[in-house]
Amino acid sequence: MLQVKNNQGKLSNEIKAYFHKERRDNKELISSHSFSITNDGHGRIEQRTYVQLPVSSWIEQREGWANLRSVIEVTRVRYLNGKHSSETTYYISSLGVNLPLIAKTIRSHWAIENSSHWVLDMTFKEDESRIRRGDAPENMATFRRFAMNLARLSPIKDSVKGKLKQAAWSDDVRQQIIFG
Repeated sequence: MLQVKNNQGKLSNEIKAYFHKERRDNKELISSHSFSITNDGHGRIEQRTYVQLPVSSWIEQREGWANLRSVIEVTRVRYLNGKHSSETTYYISSLGVNLPLIAKTIRSHWAIENSSHWVLDMTFKEDESRIRRGDAPENMATFRRFAMNLARLSPIKDSVKGKLKQAAWSDDVRQQIIFG
């Protein structure tokens, strides 16, 4: 399963148009292939609606993907302090229509993504980075993720931030983190 982002313009546009077409022409299909979950916690309520449709010949960009069997639309609505926000994302999958499995897979992917983003922001201050020119932002993001993963894999007992501080202070610790 892969999230389709805007840098995959044609595929993204075709999937959005496909869901729009099916909502207009085939409401029963959308209804029978939908699954909603509502959770509350941390002072907010979040409702996620998953719609998974089998890939049809209508999506021309399917040819570029081996074993592409379904497309997924996830709409997240969050209610926090009387305000709400909404976000819709799209995915492609080699799995057939299986909404509970899709929901679990996407949710676990988000948990991993959120924990990585938190570490990158808190430890590396990634959101505050002023690096903007050329390939530099992407290169720095690669270095940060590499350093984060090396620190996570290290057997030293400390947080990622603590391990990186120790590595900055000690050649031995740095060598242990880099070479294992």
